This record gives sequence, C-alpha cells and structure tokens, in this order.
Amino acid sequence: TGKTNMFSGLVRCADCGEKLYYCTSNSFETRQDHFVCSTSRKKGKEVCDTHFIRAVVLEEGTLQHMRLVIQCVADYEDAFRRALGAKRSEEAKKDLSAKKRTLQKSENRLAELDRLFKRIYEDMVNGKLSETRFQMLADDYEQEQADLRAKIEMLENEIQNQEDQAENVDRFIRQAKKYLYLEKLTPTILNDMVNAVYVHAPDKSSGHRV
Repeated sequence: TGKTNMFSGLVRCADCGEKLYYCTSNSFETRQDHFVCSTSRKKGKEVCDTHFIRAVVLEEGTLQHMRLVIQCVADYEDAFRRALGAKRSEEAKKDLSAKKRTLQKSENRLAELDRLFKRIYEDMVNGKLSETRFQMLADDYEQEQADLRAKIEMLENEIQNQEDQAENVDRFIRQAKKYLYLEKLTPTILNDMVNAVYVHAPDKSSGHRV
C-alpha cells in the first residue's frame, strides 16, 4: 500500500513476546489501521490469544504514557532513579569507588599468592620446608586463590552492571528532559525513548474493552 507506521517493529505481544503485525489496506481509513499478534495469526488463538490494537489508540496511549513518565522524571528525578533500582549520583559514585578498591586489593592479593606459592616451592626444593608443610600451605593458597577469583569475577560483573545501569538511567533522564514539552510523537522520538511497547490481551471485565 505504501503506507507505513512508526510503531512497526516496536509493538510486541505481552504473552508470547512476538511482534505484532501492522495491518493496513488502501481501503482502510486511518482509524482502521491496526496491529495484531503474529503468533495468533500464524498458529491460531489456541497458541496465543488475539492481541489487537488500533494504531490510533496505540499512538494516543503511548503519547499519554510518555508525557506522564517524562513529567515524573522532571519532577521526581531521585524517586525515579530509586524506582529503577539506580542510586543517586553521589551515592553511586561512592559505592562504585569502594567496589573498585576492593577489586584492586583482591587482584593484588592474587598476584601476591602466586609469588608466595613460588617461594614456598623453592624453599621445599632447597630443603628449607618439609613436603608436608609445603602441601598444607599450597592447599591454603590454592583455596584462597579460588575464592579470590570468584570474588573478582563477581565484583567485575557488579561494577560493569552498575556502570551500565547508571549510564542507561542517565541517558534516559537526559532524553526525557529533552522532550519535556512533548506534543506529538515522531519516529525520532520513539527511537530515542522507546525500546518496545507491549500489548496485553483485552480486559472486558468492566463491560468495556480495555
């Protein structure tokens, strides 16, 4: 049809996680364009219930939600960070610095244990240390090294995750403030702010399709 929609590729089924197809026709009015679950289309409702939403409803709902979130970020930045599990900037820096210091100490100790292991081996070869005593010390050093390697791996992962999380949250806050007075959605704004929009099966318990 030559018609496109800026939400194409962004809309996913909340149940199966698959993308929703963008459905349109030259005979459709704008209000008739819609998205529908690809799993439901391909494999039937028995596999995944029909997740259907009109494009105009999707756009209006996303715009309202983005306005709410952006205003929340602007008014309650610290609370927003906490809600995402991110610490305040100064607190995060202190925590990160402490972890990096602990990591450095652990790496230094690991290197020191290598030197100690070499020294007691030489002492045993030179007859300064009995084989039994050497084995006891060697076992202790090897266990400490194994514990340190596990600790170092854990700290490296924590540091990387914390740095990534802080950067992601900071980036999102910067973007949100850029669109503080959002009036209309565009493909650029969606790409900046939205990774995915999840559409749930309709709830009709109130007598209305929600």
